[in-house]
Amino acid sequence: MKTKEEFFAFEKKHRKFFDDYYKKKGWNFQRITGKENKRFNSLVEIDGKKWKFEEKVRSANYNDLLVELVQDTATNSPGWLYYCEADYILYSMPSDFYVVTLGKLKNYVRNYGSKYCFIISEKGWGKTLNIAIPWNILIDLKIARKILKESY
Repeated sequence: MKTKEEFFAFEKKHRKFFDDYYKKKGWNFQRITGKENKRFNSLVEIDGKKWKFEEKVRSANYNDLLVELVQDTATNSPGWLYYCEADYILYSMPSDFYVVTLGKLKNYVRNYGSKYCFIISEKGWGKTLNIAIPWNILIDLKIARKILKESY
């Protein structure tokens, strides 16, 4: 199993992908660091308006969005679904890339999250409690949309 440090290094390495994405779109952005980074990762200006983005990366391609409900089951710390203040989540996998409207996702999970099975992951901060929502459902409900990596 990888250590927390290895997972953090993996995420840090992928910041360049997101930075390059913002630059290719011609968007000015500010990377958020320190304690503020827990609320969102980047502040991005698009057509004169500022938007908060959270950036998520998975190491393999999956047919679902893994939604963190509890960050650490030992301390019962809330997952990013509850503390994240971003407008959008950018979610990257090796060959897939999605944008998710966080407010719509939170509303969907509040109303329908109980229909999904819990998934425990021991990666990151400790044991996290998640649900996996298939991308096709999120796309059909206009909560997410797929971005072709080669198109940006």
